[in-house]
Amino acid sequence: MLASVMLAYALGAGTALFIMVRGQSRQWEHDAGLYAQVASTALRGIYTFVSVHVDRDGRVDWIETGRPVGDDQSVVTTGFMPADVLALASAQTGQDVWLVTADEAGRLTSLSDSQGQGSGLRFAFPGSENQTPRRLFTGWIEAGSETHFAGFMPILSKTGQLMGGLVASVGSAEVLLAARNQALWMLTLLMLVTLAASALVVAIALRRAFRPIPALTGVLTALAGNDTGVRIPFQERTDELGRLAVAIETLRCAVVERGRLRRIGEHAAVMEHRAHHDSLTGLPNRARFTALLDAALERTTAGLAAYNLMLLDLDRFKEVNDTLGHAAGDAVLVEVGRRIAPLLAPDDVVARLGGDEFALLQRADGNDGVPRAERLAHAIVASLARPLAHGGAPVSIGVSIGIAGAPEDGVERSVLLERADLALYVAKKAGRGRFARYRPGMTMPAESEGAAQAA
Repeated sequence: MLASVMLAYALGAGTALFIMVRGQSRQWEHDAGLYAQVASTALRGIYTFVSVHVDRDGRVDWIETGRPVGDDQSVVTTGFMPADVLALASAQTGQDVWLVTADEAGRLTSLSDSQGQGSGLRFAFPGSENQTPRRLFTGWIEAGSETHFAGFMPILSKTGQLMGGLVASVGSAEVLLAARNQALWMLTLLMLVTLAASALVVAIALRRAFRPIPALTGVLTALAGNDTGVRIPFQERTDELGRLAVAIETLRCAVVERGRLRRIGEHAAVMEHRAHHDSLTGLPNRARFTALLDAALERTTAGLAAYNLMLLDLDRFKEVNDTLGHAAGDAVLVEVGRRIAPLLAPDDVVARLGGDEFALLQRADGNDGVPRAERLAHAIVASLARPLAHGGAPVSIGVSIGIAGAPEDGVERSVLLERADLALYVAKKAGRGRFARYRPGMTMPAESEGAAQAA
């Protein structure tokens, strides 16, 4: 806050300095134009053979004459030396005034100044690309070895040829810039002193007013780190900081409550996951699969989708449990879930119903429902036919699969499960490690006719 105050003050001070410099430059321009007008008025009062051109505001832009101004002939005619005319103008402006003449190339040389001296000085316009202005000019003009801020009133012939002009100085660059620099230094020094005093006062006020801020900041940092046991100080204050402390205490209570609700939500999510997923393989359990199957059959009944239901039963799993133990059996079940998952499409679901029984629900929209089911079943059979590793030794199992489709094989859960189970029985009787699809009229086969019914 202190830095912001100081920055704002510094910007304001800088703006004030800029405005002062800009205003002084405009004042010089105004004075230079005014002094040139005064000099032209004095000239016209003596030399009656000159005329002027003025702009819309009535300001003289240049002087026009039919013959040279300030030469011997004009002295004889008027009885005035150029220095007399310039002295009259200088008396009104308080600054130097020169009468200059131009050669054929437009270069200016002084005839005289207001003191009757200064003849022979060369005049130039820096920054004007050595082009002498043909109308009123205000700015920096070089007069011999010095530079003046001045106004230049050109004197033109009736044909527009530059014959000379009047140069009315506002002051030399050395004097003007020295005065401006001194004013700038004084103003800068005053601003620095004011800034230092203001900063000291603001710092003291801020320190007194915001002394509790570090303590409250520490409390907020502790809350950000989930430390809700911190005590919130300064709640007894009646100012803004007291209200801030009360707000932080309210925040602390909300964090405590939110943490409690989050823990409840996390526990509920865990319990819900456990209720709907197999704890060993992490796959959906029988209850979850039943709900998914019912929802799928509702969409099938409405004509929105078609599905294939597959029941999977592991071959030789009992042998693994009996010979290698239940730990090996659990490892086999987990590996079965891992091998099946990459074979599924995004809308397919595989679940463990219990023991070594699995179920799979496959989306089968379109006309390739049967081939799609057979491709997936073939891929699963091939994947589980590869030996599994347990304890460094290969473990061989297999899988038998029974397939039923909805809606062609039924749209009721019990009917579809029964028919998929019938197809599974046919597959197992046909020699295991294979799949069978339910066909109308399929029955439980005898041992001798199982092979003829398998897919």
